[in-house]
Amino acid sequence: MLPARTRPPRFSLLCFGFVVCGIVTVLPGPLLPVLATRWHLRDVQSGGFFAVEFAASTVAAILSPWRLRGSLPLGFGFMAAAVGLLMIAWGPVSAPTGHALALAAFALIGLGIGLSVTATNLTVALSSGASFGASARARRLSVVNLWWGIGAVVCPWLIATAERTGHLRALLPWLALAAGASFAALLPLRLSDAGTREPPKRAPSATQTGTLVYFALFLFLYVGVENTVGGWIATYAHRFTGMTLAAASLTVSVYWLALLAGRGLGSLALRPLSERAVLLSGLALALVAVALLVLPHAPRVVLAAVALAGAGFGPVFPLGVSRMMARVSDHRPTGWVFAMCAGGGAVLPWLTGLVSTGSGSLRVGFAIPVAALAVILALALSENAVLRKPVSAPAAKQEV
Repeated sequence: MLPARTRPPRFSLLCFGFVVCGIVTVLPGPLLPVLATRWHLRDVQSGGFFAVEFAASTVAAILSPWRLRGSLPLGFGFMAAAVGLLMIAWGPVSAPTGHALALAAFALIGLGIGLSVTATNLTVALSSGASFGASARARRLSVVNLWWGIGAVVCPWLIATAERTGHLRALLPWLALAAGASFAALLPLRLSDAGTREPPKRAPSATQTGTLVYFALFLFLYVGVENTVGGWIATYAHRFTGMTLAAASLTVSVYWLALLAGRGLGSLALRPLSERAVLLSGLALALVAVALLVLPHAPRVVLAAVALAGAGFGPVFPLGVSRMMARVSDHRPTGWVFAMCAGGGAVLPWLTGLVSTGSGSLRVGFAIPVAALAVILALALSENAVLRKPVSAPAAKQEV
């Protein structure tokens, strides 16, 4: 639980910060062609930006919960991201120095992402669950991750517009200013928690360790599937439906917009329905939709399947986090679970490409996310049996 004297940040501030997180998280993708052209980078060099960001984010996600005292990880996360953005914007243009500085900048951005994303999810889960009960925790996690998705959808458009108008070096400082504003808003809360005692350290019980392993597998597979479909669907649509590259790229927008809609609808559905009902419905819908992509279909069917998959995926991640937090008594060891999420996002898309290359068909490669979704659904169905007791919802207070 949060320390007794900790004053959690305002929910609206966390939502604003998560928009910034969403933008910064997907920044390497749209920014990569610009940097590669500026410094004449080979693909292996360009891939280094992703590698350093992923490594730093993983380490930060593991360490963040051990220092979750009020807004400390959140504040430093946003400040690290702000400094990284300024390093890219104002760094030297010359290839050796500029490239090296950009690698350091993406490491700082990854550090900021790992700290702020992990700390935000944990702060929302802990403060909401303690104040309002399990249903409010799930709704608020859905809403705050909805704002992350808005940032992720907006980022490519911002970069494309700024690059087209020649204002890219001006855009990045504005993003840094938004991250810095989040840090400044969190700073008083961070200072007010300086004298707060940390809870006594306890060795995790066998039950809690099993719970963390269960949710690490669940979220590893889920984030991997989400990234696999989002990463490969444009190639799939271009290759198998005859769409032009421009039209095929629209399937990515359809996917992410549908995921946002699913996340919003999922948060509303939590009022009349239980967490488990919404989670199972979303997973079942996503499984059917992604399974459709293994067989040949007309472009309209592919677009419908992509939209349904995104809508089904929408509520899964926040509900998975909510159910994990309802079962663990000590939040500090959860950092490696969030680190496993990033691992799934790296491994499953690569495995899909590996199977596609070996079989000569991307449709066969899509059997990887289908199989992973089947495992996720089986885990969700057997959660109470595997973990031996149902989620115990605290008595709900009236939400204000």
